[in-house]
Amino acid sequence: MAAAAAMTFMTFASAGVAAADDVVRVVESAEVTIPVASGGYPGRAAAKAECPAGETRTGGGAMVTAGNSYADRYELGASIPVTGEGWWAFATNSDPNDPGKLKAYAICAKVVRNPTLTTP
Repeated sequence: MAAAAAMTFMTFASAGVAAADDVVRVVESAEVTIPVASGGYPGRAAAKAECPAGETRTGGGAMVTAGNSYADRYELGASIPVTGEGWWAFATNSDPNDPGKLKAYAICAKVVRNPTLTTP
């Protein structure tokens, strides 16, 4: 008795493959000035980077740039994901003379739908 071989053919619906930089990218916030300390209180600033519509936040971060003084006077207090597809950052400046800069970054990816599987 001969055994019949069963074959299944799978075909994926054709979809264009995007270039790598179109799939995952880093979105920057505007650069925000961290004001100088005043009255014994540090200057404070917040920044937010938001992924465009149709993209999902996969991570993020922030960067504080010191003014013309000691780097330890500028502190990144928080760098966290926020509701929606954004990344939020908060920083302080204890320097009474020089402002600093803060930028938030969101790592964004396009969500690709699963390919359609068809069988004969």
